[in-house]
Amino acid sequence: MTISTMMPFSNVAHLAFEDKLKATQLADFPELSLMPIEVERILAGGLSFADMKAKAADHGVRITRLDPLNTWPRLWRPDNMDEAYIRTVDTTPDAFFKLADGLGITQMSLNATFPRNAMPVAEITEHYANICKMAREHGLVCDLEFIPLWGVPTLDLAWEIVKGADAPNGGLVFDVWHFVRGGSTADLLREIPGHLIHCVQLNDGPLVLSPGVSIKDDCYNRFFPGDGEFPNVELVRILTATGGLNGVGPEVFSPMLAKMSVEEVARKSADSVAQVLRAAGVDA
Repeated sequence: MTISTMMPFSNVAHLAFEDKLKATQLADFPELSLMPIEVERILAGGLSFADMKAKAADHGVRITRLDPLNTWPRLWRPDNMDEAYIRTVDTTPDAFFKLADGLGITQMSLNATFPRNAMPVAEITEHYANICKMAREHGLVCDLEFIPLWGVPTLDLAWEIVKGADAPNGGLVFDVWHFVRGGSTADLLREIPGHLIHCVQLNDGPLVLSPGVSIKDDCYNRFFPGDGEFPNVELVRILTATGGLNGVGPEVFSPMLAKMSVEEVARKSADSVAQVLRAAGVDA
């Protein structure tokens, strides 16, 4: 079984561009995701798109996913994040697609950052179908990511939207933290056609939050997969059975990352994924 592995932007957010590439290479991950704002900053620093692609190729790495686009629906601004955060994720669709074209990106992630119940499901589905149509013009797979902090909090709602839009380039990002904290069910995961899950993000944490710890706090204090109580192994087995383990990476948001060297990030990222796959009986 051939599984594509990706270094998520979160794990290397504290590193300079060349060190992001080095960490990805040392982890033996062929792919790297970047945030739009990161690409904009790298370009502002003097590198061109061609320079970025050439440096990535020198490290045996391809930058394949741009993550996230938040401004795709009529309403998009979160009501639980500060302006400093919002300024890092307010890239417009036109600007996003310009960056994607410049880097030759093939996959994109959508976050539904609007408040829960801000729009009816039919309207969200229409907005999703429209952005998929735009993405298709740029040769992009357009993946919706369910996130319990915001307007598409569960796998079942994300699947309802993706299924309803029926876009040929549509699909899902499946993140274990989002799955656990959103209360989604393994039974539904078994029903979703695996070819529509284009990105699997493994991570970990306690099943029950400590008193006083909010879900928002916990979102930015995740563990590497295998270091907590999440059912990563069970979920990987399900995804393997459905054909949904098409791309996988250890997406971690945590203050501990800022203290980790390039080598430490690479080693922990690679080892944590390998540990889960091995426990699940997956020959990667």
